[in-house]
Amino acid sequence: MTEAGISGIGILSAVGSNLPETRANLWSDTPVLPRLPRRIETELPLPVFEVAVPEKPADFPGGHPLFFLMQVVTEALQNARLDTPAQRSGLKIGVAVGTTVACQLDNIPFHAAVRSGEVSDYRAALHYVQGMPAEYLHKYFGFDGPAVTISNACASGADAALVAMDWLKTGCCDVALVCGTDAVSKVSFDGFNALRVCGTEPCRPFDAGRKGLNLGDGACAVILEDPTQAAKRGVEVKFVLAGAGKTADAFHITQPESSGTQLERAINEALTQADLTVNDIAYINAHGTGTSANDAVEAALFQRLFPAATVFSSTKALTGHTLGAAGTLELAFSCLMLERQLAVKNHRFAAPDENITKTPLTANAGLPDQAAVLSTSLAFGGSNTALVITPKRGGDDAVTPLAGCRIIDCCAPAPGEPDQAATVALCRKYGLRRLDRLTTMAVYAADRLMAELPGEDTALITVSGYGPIKTTVQVVNDILDYPEDEILPVGFSHSVVNAAASYVGLTRKIHGATLALTGFDDPFFEAVQLARTLMSTRRCRRVLLIAFDETCQLSMAVEHLRKSAAPEQYEGVFAMLLGTDGGRELLLDEVPAADSRLLPCGVPEKFRSSLQQTSGAVTLQRLAPAEFALP
Repeated sequence: MTEAGISGIGILSAVGSNLPETRANLWSDTPVLPRLPRRIETELPLPVFEVAVPEKPADFPGGHPLFFLMQVVTEALQNARLDTPAQRSGLKIGVAVGTTVACQLDNIPFHAAVRSGEVSDYRAALHYVQGMPAEYLHKYFGFDGPAVTISNACASGADAALVAMDWLKTGCCDVALVCGTDAVSKVSFDGFNALRVCGTEPCRPFDAGRKGLNLGDGACAVILEDPTQAAKRGVEVKFVLAGAGKTADAFHITQPESSGTQLERAINEALTQADLTVNDIAYINAHGTGTSANDAVEAALFQRLFPAATVFSSTKALTGHTLGAAGTLELAFSCLMLERQLAVKNHRFAAPDENITKTPLTANAGLPDQAAVLSTSLAFGGSNTALVITPKRGGDDAVTPLAGCRIIDCCAPAPGEPDQAATVALCRKYGLRRLDRLTTMAVYAADRLMAELPGEDTALITVSGYGPIKTTVQVVNDILDYPEDEILPVGFSHSVVNAAASYVGLTRKIHGATLALTGFDDPFFEAVQLARTLMSTRRCRRVLLIAFDETCQLSMAVEHLRKSAAPEQYEGVFAMLLGTDGGRELLLDEVPAADSRLLPCGVPEKFRSSLQQTSGAVTLQRLAPAEFALP
């Protein structure tokens, strides 16, 4: 099977503004410390790891996450000698971006203007839709491979690596660009404070005196490709992404499940794919946020699962928690540690916690030649991802063929469903409360699919354009109307894009890979392709796919800018259960068509109509890219 070689890295964090700076600073005994925020207005005494960057041009089509992303992608392409169209000629390049802030319409001044009815400048909304990260990179560089924006909260960057790796192994692309990007923003800053997990001093992962996390800016791009292909351009691949695992706790919207069972399963899945065992892991780059629950779960699992010689630390003491960028940053840090054969110590660790029996590194530690490294990521909704990085070992050029895809069941509730009575019944059935509209639609559609969903053999993919926009609007309303320390935690926890997926997983007991995608061109088609890829790499036997969107004043302001045909429904849900056997054959047509879309996130109207037929194969055709422009 072809190796996922790492041929280029671009990086930006508090450790360094590029790869050379990061190499120079990663092992420093005097790292940068967090400071009070400078880009956002706040009275909260919470330090953050902001980065110093050139001023973002006023006409740049996106916020700081996209601005950071363009810097690291440019650096990674240069390092991989893919920075010119001639060098990229003939290569099918896919792009997977992990992010949280960059796919939320959380522009507070613009929201205030919309709410007051005084909006006259729609550029902020236009920047939002045109700056959806994966779609923006796809168009800007002229890539012709798959493109997905993954918003799986704090595991997003690691999930982008898993998706890109599977693309390579199934021949979906020749080169895969893995990205993670996020920036300190008012919504995330006030939201994490509402959850009471932020510290008033520099974070101290795994330490007995830890007070919580610090947020941070960060972006990273890692290029994956077969080492033999990179060598033809004179690029030596030293390290490979050898394995990746993905599971879901199906336990709680924000808290990890205390036993670490599903995190352990993700680690074992990654090790199996890498053809390694726990005895082969020399160092673990832990998620290690500096919060009580997260650190305790990880440390207990490391103590139980790995030999005493396996060491670990958290580099978030150097960067803060960079949210969607964290997994990709830590993948890159792992490569640099293997390159120098030196693991980074756990900064500011002073005393072990009585609940943490395995302590992290207190000094930089040498790594043996040919060492393997594990990087773990945990996220809201109990989302667990594990990546294994090793020196290049040599592999063949075999590609895993894409398996056939079949529709086992589907569900297209009528507009307005579920109504109040059905919502109450649904909440009583599963013991739920305080669900927002988007989550309610998703759980309702999943509930109507009557097929059994084997928990560990079923993956879940949700896809939307706007995500939980009503909940995000409510969080912004709270920021506008109330003191910062009175923001409600439930609103923020439900404003993350993968919140609805978390509830679907919880109610249907889905422990397989769970991925929340967002976009406007045709993320539904990308989601179906991804489902087929996950089944082909045997990560699951079935995939529950839910496409949904909701409407509010702000989303309608964005739809006001749509040049292409308006969706049939601005709010609604469509769900399918996909498998490799049983049901009706699903064929994919890559040639874009100007068909009308059911929802802002896609679902061609012709496709939905063809499902009403009683038999025969069904074809899903890619939609022409969405077009938005100022009126």
